[in-house]
Amino acid sequence: MTESTTSLNTFILIAPELALVAAAIVILLSGAFLGFRSGWMAALLGIAVAGGFATLQPADTNLSGPLAIDLFSGFIRWMVLSVGALLALVLAGQSRESQRRHSSTTEEGGVFLLLLCGLSLVGAADDLVLLFAGLELISIPTYILLATGRTDARGQEASLKYFYLSLMASGLFLYGIVCLYGIGGSTSLAVISDRLRSSQPAIESFATSLVPIAVALVIAGATFRMAAVPMHFYAPDVYEGTSPGNAALLSTLPKVAGVIVIARLLALATGSPGEAVGSAGLWHLDLSWKVLVIVAALTMTIGNVMALVQSNMRRLLACSSIAHAGYLLVGVAVAAASDGQRSDAGGSGGIWAGLDGLGSTLFYLSTYVVATVGTFAVITFLGHKALEWKPGNISKRIREEVSSIDDLAGLSTAHPVAAFSMTLFLLSLAGIPPLPGFWGKLMLVVSSLEVDWLSPMSFGSRRTWFVGLAVTLVLNAAIAAAYYLKVIAAMYFKPVSRGVQADGGLSAGLAMLLSAGVLVMVTLQPQGLFASATRAGSTARNIPGQSNSMKSSVMHSSSEITISQVPDRTSREAPVVSSLNLLPVTDRVSEPSQ
Repeated sequence: MTESTTSLNTFILIAPELALVAAAIVILLSGAFLGFRSGWMAALLGIAVAGGFATLQPADTNLSGPLAIDLFSGFIRWMVLSVGALLALVLAGQSRESQRRHSSTTEEGGVFLLLLCGLSLVGAADDLVLLFAGLELISIPTYILLATGRTDARGQEASLKYFYLSLMASGLFLYGIVCLYGIGGSTSLAVISDRLRSSQPAIESFATSLVPIAVALVIAGATFRMAAVPMHFYAPDVYEGTSPGNAALLSTLPKVAGVIVIARLLALATGSPGEAVGSAGLWHLDLSWKVLVIVAALTMTIGNVMALVQSNMRRLLACSSIAHAGYLLVGVAVAAASDGQRSDAGGSGGIWAGLDGLGSTLFYLSTYVVATVGTFAVITFLGHKALEWKPGNISKRIREEVSSIDDLAGLSTAHPVAAFSMTLFLLSLAGIPPLPGFWGKLMLVVSSLEVDWLSPMSFGSRRTWFVGLAVTLVLNAAIAAAYYLKVIAAMYFKPVSRGVQADGGLSAGLAMLLSAGVLVMVTLQPQGLFASATRAGSTARNIPGQSNSMKSSVMHSSSEITISQVPDRTSREAPVVSSLNLLPVTDRVSEPSQ
C-alpha cells in the first residue's frame, strides 16, 4: 500500500539531518555574535539531538523520490552519527592548544556538523543532483577543517594539495553523472535505472555507448574519496601534514561516501530477482566488476607495500588506509558480479546466512572506521615535551605530537591503557582473530570465493577473477600484519626513547576508550552488526521506485515523495542477499543468534 506524504511527514523522516543543520547554524552564529568558544562540545550535543530524532524514525518506512529513507540509508545514518561523535571527541582533544590561546572552535564544530549532514544525505540520495550536492557538502567543510586544523607551512601545503585534487575529482564525478543523465534523460536514479535495464534496441544502443565513460568517471571520483588507486597518491603527504584528528576524518568519512557512491552506481543496473536486464545494464555491471577487481587488487597491494617502508606513524596509517580501500572494493566488486541475484544458504541462522558483497563491505567498513578513529585518538591523546629555542637563547617547553613509530617505544610501561587500546585497534585492522577486522576480511574472502561457485575455473572466467582477488586479499592481509606488529613490538619490547605524556585531554582519551569498548562488544557479539549490515546491503541494491510499476509516476514528477510499507527488519520474510546458494529465496535469519 502506497500513500502520498505531506511536507510535515517528509520533514519528520529527515529530522536528524535537519537537526544537524540547525545545530550548525546555532553554533556558528553563537560563536560570531555571542562569543561562544566551545564549538566541539556543542557539536557533540547536536549529534546527540540528531541521534535522538533518528531513534524515533519508524522501522518500516520506505521514503522514495529524491530521498530514499530505507534500511541502507538508516544504516549509513547511524554509522555517520556514531563515528561523528567519536571524531568530534578526537578533534576536541587536538583543539586544546588553540583554546588555551583564547581562540574559538565554533567554526570547526559548525562545519563538522554540516559535513555529517552531507554524508547522511549522500546515503539517502536517490537523485543525481542531491547526490552531488551531498558530496560537495562533505568536501567544502573538509577544506575548512584542514585549513584551520594546522596553520604552519606543512599544514597549509596539505590543505591546498587536498583542495586542488578534490576539485579535480569532483569535476570527473560531475562529468560522469552528466553521462548518466544523458542515458536516463532525468536526474532520478530510478529513471536512469529503468533506461539502463531496458531491452528496447534504440535505448540499448545509446546507453551502451555512454556506459564506459560514465563508469570510468564516477569510479574515478569515488576512488579519490576512498584514496584508492589511481587517486591514492595524495594520502601520505596530506595525512602527515595535517593534524591527527583531521587525518582520522580523512581516513573514515570520505571512504564511507565513496562506498555509497559506488553502491548506488551498481544499483542502477540491478533489479528484482529473475528480472530481465538489457544489454546496456549487463554491460554496465560487467565493466564495473572488472574495473573494481583490478582497482581493488592494485589498491590493497600498493598500499601495503608502501606501508612496509614507513617510519612515520601518520604516513604508515595513510598507506594502511589506501590498502583498506582495496579491501572495501572487494565487496562492491562481488555485488557487481552477482547481477542482483538473491539467495540464502539454508536457514541455519548462523553468522554466514545472508552473506553478500555489499553486506560484507558495510560490516567491514563499520569495524574499520571505529578502529581507525581509535588509533588516531591514541595518537592525539599522547604527546611529548620538547624545547623550543627563541632569539636571545630563551627556551620554552612545548608539546609535540607523536609522529614516528619510535615515539611510541615503551608505551606499555608509561601508559598501559593507551598501549592496550592501540594494540586492540591495530590487531583489528590487521585482521587477527577473533577481532571484528578478522570477521570482516573473512566475509569478504568468502563472498569473493562464492562468485560462480558451481562454475568450473577457466582462463578469464569470472570465477577465476574472484578466486584470484580472494588470494590477493589473503596475501595482503599477511603483509599488513608485518607493519602493524612492528608498531606493537615498539610499544612493548623497545625501551623508552622519548618521554611520552598522556596530555591530549579528556575528550581524546574518552574517544580512545569508547572505540575500544565498541570493538570489544562487536568481538563478543558480531551477529547484531552482521545482521544489520546484511539487510542494509540487500536494500542498497534496489533503488526505490525502479520497478516498472512505478516508472510512470517517477517520469512525471521526480519531486513526488511517497511512503510505502516494507517488511519489518525482524520479519522472517525480509529478503536478504547470500552467495552460498544461487537461487532466490526468502530470509530465514530472523534474529541474530545469541
